[in-house]
Amino acid sequence: MKRFRRIRYKLIVAVLAVLLAALGIVTVVTHQKALSVIREQSGTFNTSLAVLGAEQLETTASQINTIYQSIYLDNGFRSYLKSSARRDEDISPADYADLLQTVFLSKLSSRTDIYSIIYIDLDGRLTYCTRDEAGYYRNCYDCATPESFLRLYESVAGWKDGMIALPTDKHMPLRTKSSDNAPYVYGVARKIVNTESHYEPVGVMYITMDLSGCARMAEAITTDDEPLVYVADYDGNIIFDSTGTHIVGQLPDALMEHIDGSESATALRMDKETFITAYSDVPELNWRVITLVPEGVYVREASSVSNAIVATAVAVLLFAVILAALFSRLLSRPLEHMANAMNRVDSEHLTVRVPVHGQDEVAQMGRSFNALMDRLQAAIENEYLLTIRQKEAILRALQAQLNPHFLYNALQSISSMASLHNVPQIDTIAHSLGCLLRYTIQDASLVSTVREESDHVRHYLAIQKIRFGERLHVQIDIPEHVMEYRLPRVFLQPLVENSIVHGLEARSEQGNLMIGIWLDGEMLHIEVSDDGCGIRPEEMQRLRAQFVQNEIPTKAKGIGLANLHSRLCLLYGDRAEIQIETEVGIGTSIIVMLPAERA
Repeated sequence: MKRFRRIRYKLIVAVLAVLLAALGIVTVVTHQKALSVIREQSGTFNTSLAVLGAEQLETTASQINTIYQSIYLDNGFRSYLKSSARRDEDISPADYADLLQTVFLSKLSSRTDIYSIIYIDLDGRLTYCTRDEAGYYRNCYDCATPESFLRLYESVAGWKDGMIALPTDKHMPLRTKSSDNAPYVYGVARKIVNTESHYEPVGVMYITMDLSGCARMAEAITTDDEPLVYVADYDGNIIFDSTGTHIVGQLPDALMEHIDGSESATALRMDKETFITAYSDVPELNWRVITLVPEGVYVREASSVSNAIVATAVAVLLFAVILAALFSRLLSRPLEHMANAMNRVDSEHLTVRVPVHGQDEVAQMGRSFNALMDRLQAAIENEYLLTIRQKEAILRALQAQLNPHFLYNALQSISSMASLHNVPQIDTIAHSLGCLLRYTIQDASLVSTVREESDHVRHYLAIQKIRFGERLHVQIDIPEHVMEYRLPRVFLQPLVENSIVHGLEARSEQGNLMIGIWLDGEMLHIEVSDDGCGIRPEEMQRLRAQFVQNEIPTKAKGIGLANLHSRLCLLYGDRAEIQIETEVGIGTSIIVMLPAERA
């Protein structure tokens, strides 16, 4: 154990421990990073593949729509529509059926993925043509019409324009019995209108398609057999499943909830396995293309990268241990002498320095130690000064915060003393001034309510009434139902102050000030009028120029109408307006109109 205390052995053990820890950390981090990068890149790639699959299905939807359009343009179908509009009794329903079957057969032969075309008119007559049979029924309920087809037919009156996709099911022959070997098909229905006569509804047409197009799409967007591809509607009904085991079923609840609540290319835990899901919508059919890639695919790729890194790191570790053993012997002896010198220094004697002699490694370490001690001593002194200055800054900030509150508290104290000594005017001034100050400092929001603004202006007018006495007569008309509508904060008081200072202050006789707020449709109107001296034409021209240029005053006098106009522009844009009606010697009326918004 004594031998182990020597620094050279400790250095070897320390280097070995650090390298082992670094190796473990690098391995874990690299594996996770590689897994993350591979998963992210693959997720992005899978999302793009899902989008590609959705685009292919959108193309299929467009082609189905083109089939419907071609049927409308077919001369035989147009003849049917014309005869249907005329209610031609010379043509029997069977003749109609033969005509429609001819049209349908031509469309079936144009594409290999169309399985059948079925048409039910509003009288319930059904005409159909499939790959295996064709026929006609006087009543669609007398044959093996699928229930989903009948439900759509019965609700045709409430349809909007466009196509409606039907879930996948086994093809149900209308005349013969269905067998277990019947192919899976999905349907696309469309309300048929009479394009030859007023576009009134005449029936419903269904085109069923086999799943070959979905299968080709799945093969195009998957690179191997492991990824799963679903095509499902927004209700979770599976239209196509690349494994073929879940067709005519429902998406798992976990997958459905995950898609509804997550973005594409995210992880999903399902059936004790983690998948990376990606999806893209097909809005024309209300479908989604969903891909699920097992996380094990990414883990295998990330593990191969991690194994290569571990092998390299082990080789580096062995080489490092050998080098550590050699260099520790060279470094340990001089360091032991250096340690003896350092033992003479403790935390209470920072002025002690190590004597330095020569230019070898020990001397360089001695110089480094002395420099470290110098920096440490300077850092302690700087830290002390910094602490003192920081405390002074905190005290100044607290003092700056306390000043407005101190002024408010002082005004409240004056109000209390004036009330105690029965000096009502001082009490009123101190109380109102305190309320004005509190309103300005209690909230930094840009908007307030009519109620708060009216209370604020009443405190202001209480002070002005004491100043002007009987010379100032105020009439306020603000109904209760507008009290909870929004106003810009500190908006009404500058309007009132403008009327008093510029309209009534110079008058020796009594002046009248009227304040009114009312609703007009979706606009809130604020009117402040006086019978003061009015505004001179040149001053009115300058004020209108400021409104047009939307100048924002920067001096104290800018708290007037130009400032209010600028605030309205910033808050409401061109939805707010200020109107000024004035006549020299008669008075001024200022009306502000802004959007009525409840708080």
